[in-house]
Amino acid sequence: MKNKFAAPLLAMFLLTLFFVLPSVAVGGSIATVSVQKVLDNSAAAMDARRKIEAEYEKHRESLQKDQAELEAMREEIEKKSTVWSEQVRSQRERELERRIREFEARNEDAQHAVQSVEQELMEPVLQALNDIIEEVGRDNGYELILDYTEKGLRTRTGLFYADDALDISLKVQEKLDQRLK
Repeated sequence: MKNKFAAPLLAMFLLTLFFVLPSVAVGGSIATVSVQKVLDNSAAAMDARRKIEAEYEKHRESLQKDQAELEAMREEIEKKSTVWSEQVRSQRERELERRIREFEARNEDAQHAVQSVEQELMEPVLQALNDIIEEVGRDNGYELILDYTEKGLRTRTGLFYADDALDISLKVQEKLDQRLK
């Protein structure tokens, strides 16, 4: 029985070695790049982030003011509801509910506006980054470029270790900044 399976397994093993060993022997070039590090240090990406944060702050200030007004209204209703007539209390509560719905709609609109600005500003940066990584890979003969944003068991990429000599993040960042000046 053992001999019946041994020959096919040996043949599969030898075929695997036949196809795998030559590709390993060629010793293809591999590089790593930390996309997060490039985006954190790139002048173009930092400029885009500043504009996105300014858009966010513009909406945040307005929404905080509205939220404070709503809180003041809520407190007024709680404090004065015992002295108001049922009709006045009910009217004020409806007004508060209406203003809360308006606030939630403005908040959602603000989120969409910030997301739209973020997409408008970051999409060209990300597209250029993608193109540059591809160019660097092709121009330097890399067969494989892996994202190496975090090291160790917290890695999001599945890559646990790579020698720092393989890291081309700085080269990619410099090319990105040159292209997006």
